[in-house]
Amino acid sequence: MDAKSTSILCDGCGFPASSEHIAARMERLELVTRFRPIHIQVLFVALNPMPRPQDEFYRPPESRQFFDSLLSALGISTDAESNPAEAAAANLLEFQRRGYYLTYLSECPLPAQHSASQSGGDTAASGCVSRLAPTLVKRIRFNYKPKHVALLGTTLSPLIEIFEQAGIAPLLFLDQGRPLAVPSAGDAPSLFLFQRTVNIDTSRAPYLSGV
Repeated sequence: MDAKSTSILCDGCGFPASSEHIAARMERLELVTRFRPIHIQVLFVALNPMPRPQDEFYRPPESRQFFDSLLSALGISTDAESNPAEAAAANLLEFQRRGYYLTYLSECPLPAQHSASQSGGDTAASGCVSRLAPTLVKRIRFNYKPKHVALLGTTLSPLIEIFEQAGIAPLLFLDQGRPLAVPSAGDAPSLFLFQRTVNIDTSRAPYLSGV
């Protein structure tokens, strides 16, 4: 990569960007725009997208661990006998219909040395939060304008104080003052806490494709 190709900073992640990087970001923006609600009820914020383009949440992804766990926690699921691709697309449409929207602190996958697991929360991730938080706050105020914001993962804990300073902390859904953890399958206590925090009606039957 020559100096010319790294002279532009990406608006999504703040790192020097090649033309391929910018093109990949534009593709992600096109995907998410298809499923953006007119009025966002809950804005879910994660640290950064999956590294592989084919695992983008709004594609829908080939790697389904985060995708399925989040939608299941929200009570969104389709008939298991449905075509997998059609079922995933139907889930995304229901996600949109309910006013849910997923975004990221960094709109691009972070280089390996700057990323962290959802459960890790290291110094590099904290540095990423302090560097990109001002842009996220602007996006929330002037672009997304959500009714509520749900931070996903402990690596985003530093955002809480930043939101307080920006005057938007009242928007936050928090679990005892902490960001939310997406519950894994079969973890009933965590699922109950997640749904209670996000105000999910647990008495409502899961969404079924075509119903």
